[in-house]
This record gives sequence, structure tokens and C-alpha cells, in this order.
Amino acid sequence: MQSISRLALFIMIPFIVGATLVLTPQNTRITPSLLYHWQTHLTEEAEVIVNILDSKVLNILENSGYSLSETLGAKKASSNTKILFQKNTYYRDFANSVGKNIPHSTKTDQLPKVIPLQQGDIPEMVRLIRKFEDKGKRSRKDLKAGYYISQLSNNSQHPYSVESDGDEPRHFDYRWLYSPYGYFKLIAVVNRIDKIDFDKNSCGEVRFIYRLSYRSKSGGSTLPFFLNVVHQYPKNGSCKKFAVKWLASAKLSKQLRSLGNKATQHFAKFLIEGALRKLTFKQLETNYQSLRFTSGYMHDFGGQAMYFQRVFKISKGHLAPTSLENTPNVLAIEKNPVLLKQFIAFLALDNNLKKLDQGTLVINFNEKFLAKRSVSWSTLGRARTANKPYRRLFANKQHLLNTVDISKLTYIKSYAGLIERLDNMTCMGCHQSSGTAGFHMLGFADNKYSHGFNKQELPYSPHTYAESARRKAYVRQIALGKIANKFRPHSNFSRAKWTATSAIPKFDPLTIRSMCTISKNHFSASPSCKPHKGLKTVCHATVTNKGTAVLFGECILSEQKNHRNLFAGGACWQGQIIENSNLPTDRGPIPTYNYFAFRDKWRLIGALHANRGTGHKRQRYGCGLPKAGAPLGRRSRSCTVAEENFTVLDHLTVKSSHVKGTPSPSSASTIFKNNQIPNELCANQGGNGFDLCAATGNSGACLKTRVARAVLDTCYPGNFCREDYICQKFPNYHLIKPSDYWRKRRGKRVNQSSPAKISGATIAKIRQQKIGFCVPTYFLFNMRVDGHPSPTTGLAPGKPKINKSRPLRGYKK
Repeated sequence: MQSISRLALFIMIPFIVGATLVLTPQNTRITPSLLYHWQTHLTEEAEVIVNILDSKVLNILENSGYSLSETLGAKKASSNTKILFQKNTYYRDFANSVGKNIPHSTKTDQLPKVIPLQQGDIPEMVRLIRKFEDKGKRSRKDLKAGYYISQLSNNSQHPYSVESDGDEPRHFDYRWLYSPYGYFKLIAVVNRIDKIDFDKNSCGEVRFIYRLSYRSKSGGSTLPFFLNVVHQYPKNGSCKKFAVKWLASAKLSKQLRSLGNKATQHFAKFLIEGALRKLTFKQLETNYQSLRFTSGYMHDFGGQAMYFQRVFKISKGHLAPTSLENTPNVLAIEKNPVLLKQFIAFLALDNNLKKLDQGTLVINFNEKFLAKRSVSWSTLGRARTANKPYRRLFANKQHLLNTVDISKLTYIKSYAGLIERLDNMTCMGCHQSSGTAGFHMLGFADNKYSHGFNKQELPYSPHTYAESARRKAYVRQIALGKIANKFRPHSNFSRAKWTATSAIPKFDPLTIRSMCTISKNHFSASPSCKPHKGLKTVCHATVTNKGTAVLFGECILSEQKNHRNLFAGGACWQGQIIENSNLPTDRGPIPTYNYFAFRDKWRLIGALHANRGTGHKRQRYGCGLPKAGAPLGRRSRSCTVAEENFTVLDHLTVKSSHVKGTPSPSSASTIFKNNQIPNELCANQGGNGFDLCAATGNSGACLKTRVARAVLDTCYPGNFCREDYICQKFPNYHLIKPSDYWRKRRGKRVNQSSPAKISGATIAKIRQQKIGFCVPTYFLFNMRVDGHPSPTTGLAPGKPKINKSRPLRGYKK
């Protein structure tokens, strides 16, 4: 686990995970004289702050001039979406682009049967995809050879029914954008001074990340909807003036420690009066889940989700969509092939190829080449052309690529690597490369807007964790008046030691479950999979594509003959994606080339490991099919009583000297001897009644009553979950009502122990060390568009029903 920096060591005010500043709920007084004192004591040892994530600090910032309304230019603070829509012109422009306030059916609470044109991205999506039929089996147990999308409903479907073979796809209910129960909460402030390389007229950016949240009569949660309000520094020489504001010296750390118990409030003041000054608005960026298919519809993929990305800039007093960075308009280019030839010529100009090699290229030769909207798709996003627009454009055009001279490039070593490099610099290519559910910054869960059974443990994606080390080194160099290393690796690459100013660094070996390059022929210095606690690993192509090469695989255990080496969480199945790139011609213009990529299918090839383990049935691992919601399946088994109670960890743990309720500042070795963090722990997984909880409007509280424990793999900073899985926070199992914990399924108890015997103290220690457990991304309701109350009433969408008499997957009887 990543060691904690020196700045972390003063009674946890603050502590840093990697290069990310996280403040604990303490407060410290920072006097004006102290505020800038550290700038005159700048040394090589000064600590760099690149991500501010603590919810208490962020709440103070939000109440001190950095609410969404204020970062969008208003003088009055507001985070409530109804007030924002009424009072803030820029916000209203953005919200209307997502969806205008069309009257919904009074009977079904759905968009009307006939949706007018130009009503926003979500109404347009519903109009285009509704009444669409996709034929073809997705598994051997597929009860119907296809499905028919009859409604494409929002979560307020009445009555809410659980079908016998999968619920109908749900779209984002954009009425949250002007709901009395909706809020955009500040979940991160990100230092992006390194964006100097993309804009010579500024000294980089500061990004204010907001996440759509709600508090209603049914409970509170967050939604998979993020806004990035980008502000920038003015150009000022070498930009050292702004970079130094993000550095904290050892002397400052010592002085802060001596100031007492008021760090949170006054650290926020420290930021406001320092790093957050001299900023001006640049643009608004959005990334959100627009549509989710259940695994009942997508037996093969374990479900699918569609995401929209857009960027807005001020034009004539309003926010308007603008061109996306390096993201091509595939359909326009295919209609006008001259644009692709112009792009090849653009690459040959000046040092553009070198910039592409470095990862700093800005494609700006023709506005018609660039898209104004982007769509990305999960699951199995790494292997899908839907997330690879340049791969689509250069399919069968090798003759054009051959005119590009890559012989002198340092990082890119093949034409396949060239295309992958371009794809990774697009919106969809980046967000579906070592992201978490299509996102890179999730933030920590705020107790006011989340339930204990609906929280992620880690606030960022694997890419952001790795990227923070690069950004930290970059800002340090600028602050010291030196030249920073401009190189940016692929999003799937691991952390590195960034010491040289120009060379490609040496990347850390990849942990198990990481994305890895199947071949070393495409990029130089590609990191390799490292052994996992003495067990051999290999980079394996767990998913391939029938129509194109897939460059990235997954670090998995080598075949283990000894069942004692097995542990939970690993992928069970390998398969191949078969794509359908044809667009329908019966419903008008289609916005993007990948709009109907949900028709892609995954074909099972075989098992990755045959060994399930031996002995008692609770030591034998099972592997469910993706139909249960686990992409590529996952290995798991039942818990023993000792595992349920966490007493199985007694021989690994040591006593902690920290104050009760205070996060530990050190790595997990503080709690686990010799850093023996268990590969697996007894956690909870989706099971009977999971779909019913989606209809309650308070899924977290519902899941607490329906816990089904199982052994799952662990995760923590530096050791992330597989693609399409997320690190969930351990809930308080010991506080569950005994009657709920003891419930039965088919006459047998689901869990073996009782809440009174579960060690709440051990759960607290596990959480102090930021250790969670891996679950499929959409098992967390805060990462899916369904499972939430109505944005208009704040109530559940209707009493849930199990109706096995309904037509299967939209088909009529």
C-alpha cells in the first residue's frame, strides 16, 4: 500500500493518500502571517497538493463562494437544482441541453409517446431508442432470442415490476436537474496546472467537481452524474507564482500541528486565500450515465451502460456546447473523407507527431473534424470500438497510416499503438480506460447524501490514482522554476517515479486485476504484471474482439494447481465481442457512430480456471455467469462463521494507538502485520430481492434488510478492482436487525452468524485503512440511474411487484 507522506504525520491534519490531500474532521487556525510563510521556505521536500477530497473541507468551500451557482458566475450561493434552474442562466442553458421540461404522462410518469424534436439529449435518446428491437440470443439460457424496447422508461415507472427475464432499460430522469430534492455537491477540487501544455495562454486549470445528489422523503443518495466546472489561471511567465500555492513545506506542517483542533475550517480558508485566487471561468464539462441496461437484457455483458460527455463554453451570454478535445466526429468524417486526409497531413506538420507521442497534442486544424458530443459504453469498454473512434475511422485504411512516419517516436512503437494513443486522448477512450463506471473522480461519500450500504470506499479511479503521481511531480517542477516532464502515459499505465524532465519514466509493476498490454510491441516501457503475494500472474486477454485487435488484457493469476492459492474475485470466463456497427435507418439522423452499440454481443469461449478448490463446500469457489450482473463472472464462495464475525482476522491484526473514530495516518500495516492485507473478506453481494430494493426509493436501507454475505476480494489505494467493478465500503453488519440477518431463502438461512457476534471494532479498523471489497459497479445504486425516488415527489416510484406473467423482455405474448 502506498506510504503516507510526511505532511500526513501531524495528528492527521491533513493526511495524504498518494498525492491526494484528504483532511480529517479536525480544525486548525491559520493566521494571515502563516498563510504565505511556507512560500519563503520552499524546498525539494515540500509536499504537493493535487486533489482535495475531504467532504467537510469541501462543504466549507461550497459555503464560502464555491457553490455551483457561484463557480458559474452568480453572486449568490446555491446548490439546489430547482433554485439553480430558476436563478442561474448558465445552469439553465446546460440543463435544457440535457432535457427540456416536457410534460410527462399523468398515468405512467413517462415522457410522452410522441416526443418533439430538439428537446434535449435525453428526450432525443428516448425517441431514437424507444420501439427498437434487437434480435439474437445473448446466452444459452436466453428465454427470448432478442428484446424489444417498448418504453425506455425512467425510474418512475408505475407500477414498478420485476420481470422474469430482466427489467426494461432505464434512462436518466433529467427532472433531477430542476428538482426541489436535487443538489449539486462539491466532491473534489483538482489542481490541473499541468494543463499548461494544452493552452499556452494560461497557467493551467483548477477543476471544481460536482456530483448530482439528493435528499428526499425516501432517503438520500448520489447519482452517476458529474459536472466539472473548469477555471483557469492567467498566463504569468513560468507559472511558478501559481504552482507554489499548492505546495506545503515541512515548517508549515509543524506549525499547523501546533495550532490545535481547527484544521478543517481554516485549511479551507488557506485554500481560498491562496491557491483558489486569480481564477476565471473557462468551461463546463459533463459526464453522466444516460441509460442502463440490466443484466436480464444483457445476459452476456452482465449489463450495459451508456454515458454522455459534453463541454459548454460561454457564447453570446449563454452556455453552448462546444467542440470536444481531440474527439472526432466520426459520422461527419465518414461522409467527408477529405477530413481524414487533412488529419494525416496535420500530424505531419511541425512537431505534432512528437506531441502525440508525448500525449499533449491538441487537434485544431478544422472544427468540422471534432465532435460536440461523445458517447461511451460499458461494460468491457476496453475491447469495444464504441470507445475507439479512431480505430473505426482507420479500419481498412492502412494505406493512410503507412504515410505517417513513426520510426522516430519514443513511446509509440506500432501503428496499432498510434491508433490506441489517439483513442485514449478522446473523451470516450479516456473514460473507458482504467475508469470506474465511466468516471475518474467519484469523491468520498457524504453521510448526508448516502446510506452505509451504498458507499464506495475509494474516491477515484485506478487512472486518477496513477495520474496523481505524475501531476504531483509536474507541479513541483513548475514551483521550483524548472522544466516539467510533459510526457503523459496511456490511462491504463500504472504509477511511476517521475524524476527526469523529458524521459519516459519507469512504471511500477502492475497489481493483480490491472489493465496490461498483451504485447510489448506497441508502447515502450509498458509495465508488466507483478506476482501477487508470491503467486505468479500473467497478462491475459480475458476479452477479445472478433473484428479488431484488443491491445489490453488483465493481470490474472496463472493457472494454480494448488487450490490453497485460490481466492475470491477473479474473472471466471473469457469471451469474444461481436460488434454491430450498422445504424438504423427508420428513425431519422443518429447523433453518433456508437449510439446503438448496445447491440454488441459477447460470446463465451471458456473458463479461465477450472480449479474450484476442495474440501468443505464453504471452501469451494463458485463462478456465476454474467447474467447475474457480474461481467466475465467472478469467483466467490460462502463465508464461514469465523469469517462472518471477522474473528478470522485476529491473528493478523495489531492494536492501533490512534484515537477512536480517527482515521489512521499510516498504511494498512498499522492494522495488519507485515502488510498482510487479506486477499478476501466476508462481505455482501447482490442476491434475492436486489431488484426489489431498486423500487423502494431508498435502496441502501432496503439492502440493509436483505444482506447476503459471501467471500469477495479486497481493494484499497494502489490495489484496485477489476474493470467494471468498484471498491465498496464495508457497512456495519453488526448493526443489522437480527430478524433481517437471520432471514431464510428456500428454507435455509442466508447467513450463518448473528449481528451480536460480528466485530464492529474490526470493521472500523478495516475502514480506517481504506480497505473495501469489490462488487460489480452497478451493485452500488449510486452508480446507476435506477433505484432512486421520483425527482418530482421525492417518493418511491411505486410499490414493487414481481410479475412473471409479463411479456418477456418487451415482447408481446
